Amino acid sequence: MLTKQLTQRPLLSILILAAFLRIVASFMSEGYLMHDDHFWVVEAAASWTDGADYNNWMPWSQKALGRTPKPHYTNLAYSSLHYLYFTAVKSIGLSDPMSMMLILRLIHGMISLISVFLAFKITEALGGNRAAIWVGLAMAALFWMPIMSVHQMVEIACIPPLLASTWFLIKQSKPLNIRSLVLSGAFLGIATGLRYQVGVMGLGIVVAFVLDSSNETRITSLRNSIILGGSAITVFALTQLPTDLWLWGEPFAQLRAYIEYNLTESGNYPQGSTFKYLGLTLILLVPPISIALVIGYFRNWRKLAIIVLPSLAFLIFHSAFPNKQERFILPALPYILIAGTLGWLALRESSKLLKRKSSRIIEKVALIISLTLNVILLSGLTIASKNTSEVEAMYYLKSVNDLDSFLFVTADGVAFPPRFYSGSWKSYTIADSTTNIAEQRSTHINSVTGINPNYFVFVGDSHLGDLISRFKDEYPSLSYVAQFSPGRLDRIMNYLNPHNSLRRVMIYKIDSNIYTK
Repeated sequence: MLTKQLTQRPLLSILILAAFLRIVASFMSEGYLMHDDHFWVVEAAASWTDGADYNNWMPWSQKALGRTPKPHYTNLAYSSLHYLYFTAVKSIGLSDPMSMMLILRLIHGMISLISVFLAFKITEALGGNRAAIWVGLAMAALFWMPIMSVHQMVEIACIPPLLASTWFLIKQSKPLNIRSLVLSGAFLGIATGLRYQVGVMGLGIVVAFVLDSSNETRITSLRNSIILGGSAITVFALTQLPTDLWLWGEPFAQLRAYIEYNLTESGNYPQGSTFKYLGLTLILLVPPISIALVIGYFRNWRKLAIIVLPSLAFLIFHSAFPNKQERFILPALPYILIAGTLGWLALRESSKLLKRKSSRIIEKVALIISLTLNVILLSGLTIASKNTSEVEAMYYLKSVNDLDSFLFVTADGVAFPPRFYSGSWKSYTIADSTTNIAEQRSTHINSVTGINPNYFVFVGDSHLGDLISRFKDEYPSLSYVAQFSPGRLDRIMNYLNPHNSLRRVMIYKIDSNIYTK
């Protein structure tokens, strides 16, 4: 039945599968995946909606702290879209953080269906229905796709406009008309406005124009490049200038800050060999069949130049750049998947070696292994939550009616309170294992603000109990009220890499009278 539906209505069937997986992930995958997708997007935008400024990025917040205002190195375009979202939902009376995040995850999941649709259509136009089905299924159900698609990952959010840019270049029969070039450039500009680095793909497009045998003269290539590039730059500017001019009174202030920061600080982030992203690609496209996809990606690079060269330029840039965080290459993976599938299917039809029965058996076994691995990982990740202990702890504080402030105490590793879930942007204080507890207690007692923590939030793992005991020596009235354990995905991540510290959260309450002088 399923095979029949996939054969008769492949695109519809694939979109239904993709939607189902993303809806499940939206409901089941609470919490957040990493620091940037929450604290630089959700936390920042939600605080702006409430008249606060969580990260002190705004010039008026910096002035209030006695600093000389200067742009932060982040790109504000994506977080600004979330500001509009939070403003809209709060205007209709929605205030519960969990509900707002569920709707936000559903929106992200549905937008990601555009990527599935476009990847299918691009592949179908270039290589027919069979290849398109394989690519569509992969875009719908690769083990990391649903969970990544529903969270606030700008590397995923920029994929729909990127693929739209490519679609307008291949849907139109050669020569390309002005409308197709302008639309392609516009979507590339939108993607670059969301994620600066994907602008590198524009260089690959220009090279693809030059190499395209259908272009009769270099003048045609130059014409195409100018029209597409002009459109991309114009739209990119429109994603940046309003915010830059309003906040800083000068154009491209955020972009300049981003470039300056990365030129000076990139070496302080995760490094790796030049081939780190090649290994990561083989993992994310699921071995052993991912090996065939990488071979296929390079096999027909000239014929598929408009797919291969933009993504290859992006991969080379990130492989050469010192800061090599894994999520950075996600925008290139749909292109590797499309070109890899098309290239491998062409290779297996043209190669005598690959036509042999033994080769087909090996290919079938490899495919079965990859599908099995993918289903296992997909089943676990789609329903997995990460960093839920901190989220649940803050949400608990929202439910109490007597919260003045809280002391956030980290016993192991680094942690931050996701205050969005507490429903309050009140100031809080921090402590860790190096804190002089008696001295901090004295500081609270002599505070001129009169706002002192009446809840203590302890976060950690193996050293948590010892640190709580030290605090009890100075605060005898501490009383336990709740605790929240790390989720399954947090435990798996810790098992695979102990540097990913487990974070159990314990909440204690204290009698505010202790601060009376």
